[in-house]
Parts: sequence; C-alpha cells; structure tokens
Amino acid sequence: MDPHLFKAAVEGNIQPFRDNPQNLKQVTKLGDTILHVNIKYQNEAMASTTFVDQILAICPPLLLQGNINGDIPLHVAAKCGHSAMVEILFHHSRAQPGASRSGGLNPLWKMLKMTNNEKNAALHEAVQYGSLKVVKFLTREGDTGFSYSANSYGETPLYLAAARGSPAMVVAILESCRAAAHGGPGGKTALHAAVMRRNFATTAKAILKKKKRLTKQGDQYGWTPLHYAAYYDLPLNAKVLLEFDESAAFIADKDLNMTPLHVASSQGNLKVIENILLHSPQCYELVDARGWNFLHFAMVSLHEEDVDVLLQNPPVRSLIHQKDAKGNTPLHVLAASKRNNSFELNSINLKHESNLQVINRQNISVKHILRYGFPELEQEIQALTEEVCNGQRPRGVICSRRKPISENIFELDPKERDPHLVVAALIATVTLAAAFTVPAGYQSEKGQNQGTAILSRNYHFQTFIIADLIAMFLSFSAILSHFSIEFKFFREVLFLSDTAVVVTIFALIAMVIAFVSGILAVLLPSAGLFSAILCTCIGFCILVSGIMVKVIIDEWREQKLRTNPIETSRNGSAT
Repeated sequence: MDPHLFKAAVEGNIQPFRDNPQNLKQVTKLGDTILHVNIKYQNEAMASTTFVDQILAICPPLLLQGNINGDIPLHVAAKCGHSAMVEILFHHSRAQPGASRSGGLNPLWKMLKMTNNEKNAALHEAVQYGSLKVVKFLTREGDTGFSYSANSYGETPLYLAAARGSPAMVVAILESCRAAAHGGPGGKTALHAAVMRRNFATTAKAILKKKKRLTKQGDQYGWTPLHYAAYYDLPLNAKVLLEFDESAAFIADKDLNMTPLHVASSQGNLKVIENILLHSPQCYELVDARGWNFLHFAMVSLHEEDVDVLLQNPPVRSLIHQKDAKGNTPLHVLAASKRNNSFELNSINLKHESNLQVINRQNISVKHILRYGFPELEQEIQALTEEVCNGQRPRGVICSRRKPISENIFELDPKERDPHLVVAALIATVTLAAAFTVPAGYQSEKGQNQGTAILSRNYHFQTFIIADLIAMFLSFSAILSHFSIEFKFFREVLFLSDTAVVVTIFALIAMVIAFVSGILAVLLPSAGLFSAILCTCIGFCILVSGIMVKVIIDEWREQKLRTNPIETSRNGSAT
C-alpha cells in the first residue's frame, strides 16, 4: 500500500479514494485493506465510523474481504472492541443485495459465521479480547440456532467466556444462542474453565441453568469440574457443584480410578473433603485402582491433627483397617510415610497395640514399619508424589506434607550440622578469650583495685563485657543443642536444630556489638570515628536482617506454592 494512502486510511481521509477508485484495491503486506487499517488505528473512546461508512458505500465487497490471517473487518472491530464500528458493519451487511431473510440466506448471519485462519468467528475474538459490549451486539444479532463451534485450539466462545471469569459474557451467549457449544481443549467444558475462577458461583449458575449435565462430563482424562475443584483446593467451588449435583462425587477418573474425594485427600485439602462428605456421604467407601480409600491418601497428605478431625466421623473411622490390593491399611501408609519424621504415636488411633499388629499380605505389621521401615511401600508413596500423569497433576498424585505448616525454616539437615557446630564453637572460643583479654588491660599498681580492668567505669567497655557474655552463652547454648540432637528423646521433644541456628545468629550479632564497643572504649572520642563505626555496625545488622527476611519470604512462597498454588498456575494447568 502506498504510504500516502496508508496515512489517509489511518486519518480517515476519504478524498484520495473517492478521487481514484483504484486506490480502494490497495492492501498492505499483511493483506489489510483500507478498512482494516482504519479500524485498527481507531481509538475506542473516540472511534469514528464516518470513513468506514463512506468507503463501504463506494465499495461494498470490502465488507467481507479478509487479510492474510483471514480476518475480515468485523474480526478486527471485535478484537479492538469498537462496538460503534460493529454496528456500522452490521448496517451495511443488512443492505447487501441478492439475499433475503425469508430465503434463509441472511447476509448478516453469513458475516457473523465467517472464520479466520484460526477458525475464530468474530464472537471468539470479542470474547478473547474482553469486549462485553461487542459480545452483546454479536449475540443479539446472530443466529440463535448457530452453535459457534470450536476454533483450531478447541475453544468455543462459551468456553473462552468462562475461562475469562466473565459471568456477563456467559449469560449473553447462553441467552442469545440456544445451541451454543460448550467445548474446550482436551475435552474440557465451559464448566471446567469456570471452576478455576473466583466468581465461579455466578458463572456456574448461568451455565448449569442451561447445561446441568456438565457436572458429570469429564475431560480426556475423566476429570469432572469437581475433580479440579478438589485438586486445586477450591472448597467454595466444590460446594456449588455439589449443591447442583451430589452424584458428581461418585465419578472416577480414567487413569487411576480416583474420585474427587480421593483427589482432595491426595492433596491434603481438608475443607474440600469435608464438603464432599457432607453432601455425598455414601462415596466415602469408594476405592481407586490400587484399592486405596480416601483415608489411605489422607495419611500421607494431611497433618495428624487434621486426620484426627476426620476420624471423629464414625463411617470414616471404620476405614482405618480397610486394606488395599496389597493388604496395606491406612495405618501402614501412615507408618511408611511418616517413619522418618517425628509425629505423635498417640494420635490417629496408634495408641492401641492391636492397631500396630495389623499385617498386610507380606505379613508386615504397622509396628514393623515403624521400627524397620518398608522400602516397597515407601517407594510407592514417593513415586505417587512425583507422578504427574501426563501433566494432569502438576503437583503429583499425592502432595506429601511430612512436616507441619508451621515448620521452622531454620531446621537443619543432619549433613549441615557440622559446619554450624564449628561456627558456634569458634564464637565460644573467641568470646571466652576476649573476656580475659580486655581492652586497655588491667590495673598493675598495688592496692584495692589491682588486677581490675582499667576501663571498668567506661560506658563502652561495660557494653563490650555484656555483649561478649551474651555471645559466649548463646554460642554455648548452640553447642549444647547440637549435641542434644543426637539423643532421640530430645530430638522428638525439642526443636533443638531450630534453636541452634537461631542462637548462633544472635551470638554473631552480639559478638559484632562487643567488637564495636571494645574499639570505642579504647579510642579517643571522635565524632567522625564514632559515625564510621556506628555505620559499619548498622550495615552489618541490616545485611543480616535482609538475609533473614529473604529466607523467610522464599520459604513462605515455597510453602504457599505447595499448599495453595497461585491463581495463574491454576489457570495454566486447568484451562
């Protein structure tokens, strides 16, 4: 396209095209006509339809001429959200000669049904780009019996509207398009897409009013919307689905034969478990392909106190001795998954000796696993935490929560204790030596004060002594904690590893304070020197604090990712 003509199209200058009709045929390298160019460069708030109206009056065929991507002007107007432009395109479409409504060939409907290279109709584009006003225009004027099939990515307009979390778009499509298709990629439906959104209740009400059967429809893996709500810990969304259709809780997936209750238990989502048991209590006995009931999963993914909450329910408590295909009860799974982590043996019914004596098909009891382990079952559980089943379960079949949520971020791995012990011992040695090698020395003259520190009345010296003693006793405490960890009794009762790290950090800070105070005690007063030393001390404290804060934030983010994935992750996985 000639640059001058391109500029005229952008500015809406009709004169060059009216003077020479041949200019109307010019296109850009991407195949855009002057209509495409003008619509693309219009500001939505100040869009003018005059140029488009005049051009179409001169050359009506431009109305349906597509560019290299197959986009006609209506596609572009829908993408840009220009509702006024859509209306003027509708006007010229109705004025097309050679067709009549009574003859069944509505030119407006023909334009609305035209798709681009990605099989997107104008309605697809309007929904994708979030223009509610354009969506209402398109659906109101369209064929109420047209289904608006999926594009090349398997997405229908209704699915896209649900995935955007726009109840208004969903309502507009369903009210105007009686036959609107609801499919999405991977066999998902609009209800699958909607379940991952915060405003699910409103969207679900609109969808299920027209398509109630979607609560039972699974995707290519057999996952219903309730499976997704269960996996991604969406208790309120699960509650909405169960209120519409309680039978959805009985549907198992295709690969592992897991019901939504199994899925919720495998991820440790207690609120979803409680909602399912409340609305569909009869599903509690169902087992998966391995013969696991939901309590088998709960023993790995839930904390002991949460399992105790579930066991207050008599039917659930009856599952405690139910065996899977290999004869393993939930207690076998509990023992295998928690054996290397301290937990209360008095919780979860383990206080009864009879529970510890239950054996599986290999004649291995719960008590045996607690004492000696059971590598086969431990490996099976570990495999389930890593298996993602073709990407369907990004966090694994089981989300293992071996340590409580309140786990202290300073807990050390056994291999990391030696360096920390060396640091604590070094601090203890230095501070102990400093206590007897005081700044400026001792009084040497005979008398009552012989052997006392020369600077004993100096404020900075007193600060030095106090900080040095604090550092020394803290380092001794860290050393004692490291030694005590080796005793099983102390390891299970006290958080000694956590304590050792914390007191070592504070011992380092106290030692720096003692060092700075000692320097100030022996040097002559100087404002510049004092400021320099003070800035050094403050800088060190800020550095340590920054490191601590970063570690805490990183751990918090990791914990949040393990327990509650960010919404963008949910959307990416489910839609």
